[in-house]
Amino acid sequence: MAEIELKFVTGQNVRQAFNDKVLPALREQGIEVDAGREMQLRNDYYDTPDHDFQKHKIGFRVRGNNGQFEQTLKTNGKVSGGLHHRAEFNVPLTEPSPDLSLFDSDVWPEELNPSQLSGQLEQQFSTHFTRTAFDASLNGSRVEIVLDEGIASTDKASSPIHEIELELLEGEVSALYTLADIINAKLDVRLSDTSKAAQGYELLHGLPSRIEPLPEFLPLKRDCTTEDAFAAAVSMAMRHWQYHEHLYLQGGSVKALGEVVTAIRLLMQSVSLYLPVLQCPDMLTLHKQLITHAQAWLWQDELQSLRYLLSKKSLFAKMLGRHGDMLSYLQGRRAGLLKTHEPDTLFYQSDATAIKLKASYLLQMRPWRSQAQGEGMPVMEHAKGWLSQGWQTVQQSMPANRAMGAANYSAVEVLLRQSLWNGFLVGDLFREERGDFRAPWLDLLTGIDELNALLTLKKALTDAELDGYAELKQWSDEKAATLLKVMERTRQVAMQREIYW
Repeated sequence: MAEIELKFVTGQNVRQAFNDKVLPALREQGIEVDAGREMQLRNDYYDTPDHDFQKHKIGFRVRGNNGQFEQTLKTNGKVSGGLHHRAEFNVPLTEPSPDLSLFDSDVWPEELNPSQLSGQLEQQFSTHFTRTAFDASLNGSRVEIVLDEGIASTDKASSPIHEIELELLEGEVSALYTLADIINAKLDVRLSDTSKAAQGYELLHGLPSRIEPLPEFLPLKRDCTTEDAFAAAVSMAMRHWQYHEHLYLQGGSVKALGEVVTAIRLLMQSVSLYLPVLQCPDMLTLHKQLITHAQAWLWQDELQSLRYLLSKKSLFAKMLGRHGDMLSYLQGRRAGLLKTHEPDTLFYQSDATAIKLKASYLLQMRPWRSQAQGEGMPVMEHAKGWLSQGWQTVQQSMPANRAMGAANYSAVEVLLRQSLWNGFLVGDLFREERGDFRAPWLDLLTGIDELNALLTLKKALTDAELDGYAELKQWSDEKAATLLKVMERTRQVAMQREIYW
């Protein structure tokens, strides 16, 4: 049985708010919703001591509901822009004990032998929650709306469950998005790709702490179509956004927050690049939404400069370590930015969720097919023109015969990043030709990041109004001058590289 669903996470119990705000809105739109039904569900998740299920992205649970029991196997499936496509296999049980032999043999990956695994199963964690389910009917489609409120727990830890799931029972996938838009307009929710099983494993093994940087290039096949290249870009941006958003919410990593902004800017550049080809109202709407939403994250640039200044691995660590008062000021400034802008709240804002829903909708529905031409053309036919246009813009903005200072680099930073984003998006089409063309340009961006950090420090020296910082000011001035000399040499090297397209 295939499962197609969208999943929202909320910050608190929303049953009352759903009844008060969402149900009336659905019915005002002519959507039929039944009276709902409530269940008390206990789910025990099992795995082997070597965590074979987890390694194969399989969720296996035994569920109890009013004295009736069922075991469920969910394969990894595919999450595309927040829409979950998973294979799900359910078998009734007479008692709450797992029995892998009851599943058909063809549901298992070839590497797993269920008869060998059966004797090794151990309960790993549990999820206990109250489920309130409604059936909604619209335009010939039927969707189950599920509110889950409860807790995931192990012997040593627990975390709350506040979820709204929309599962397509029959009809068109577009019905999911119609309902999701209404829910997002009425409640503070965020689109999530973290399953309850993943939540349980995080409790079991600890929270994920690994930042996952983007690859050097977006992987593309040379004969990739334009729409498939765009879909690959959007999918990567969405995965990057949702993974690091979850990472930040669980652990508070400022570096993870920076990766969220990277994902938003990647998504915006992807839409900007492909919009002239895949023209349709939904693409234009997403582009406008991203431009507006990106403004809400501009403060992140200063936050990442502060993170760099405060890093024990940065070139500032030794000098700032001798100035405890300034370190305290910078730490306070970092905390103040987080408190003022409340990234936790930003994640649940309707405009952020609307962007994810629209991007997911584009991936699933591909509305440009009925309104534009050329989506089936090889993206290679556009790539050279896109790269040349970006390269010309860079050359015009930073001519080789003109010296550039800190203000000049600040002025061209956005254009340079956009040009390099374009290279990231289509550079894999030129795998054999590209060489190390990007290397000095990426070094230049690293230099701009360091320069921004130095400018942040110099501003802090002025704003803090602390005595005894002549040494630190002189040091920062010298570092900035030295850095600019290195950046100028790097720029000359970069300008002399031959283009690879």
